[in-house]
Amino acid sequence: MMISVAVLAGCTKKVKVTIRNHTNADKTVQLTVPDGTRTIGVVGKHSGLTHTLAVKKDDLPAQCHYAAGAGASVSFELSDDAPDEWFFHITNDGRLAGPYGKNDTHTETEDRGKIKVKTGTRMIVE
Repeated sequence: MMISVAVLAGCTKKVKVTIRNHTNADKTVQLTVPDGTRTIGVVGKHSGLTHTLAVKKDDLPAQCHYAAGAGASVSFELSDDAPDEWFFHITNDGRLAGPYGKNDTHTETEDRGKIKVKTGTRMIVE
């Protein structure tokens, strides 16, 4: 019984995936792999969702695709030498970015417009 479990485990490439949502709205995430498309779940605003991406080794390298609403999608390839953990980000402007490794950096910036500072009577610096 233990041998069959070990053999089955070796037939699938698994990657732990965390999707972080930097927007002010909940996003429904869908994943497309060679076996088809399925809904992963809903990632809340300013929150994260973790799941396991699993693809049969016979299908590798596999073309995969995440979608999280209008304009938020990313295609990527899953290969046998992919890391055990990936991160994707739904950016504050609604794009889907990734995959990132655990040592990669993703930075969100915010445009705050012009900052006016009054420095004296009748003088404005822009």
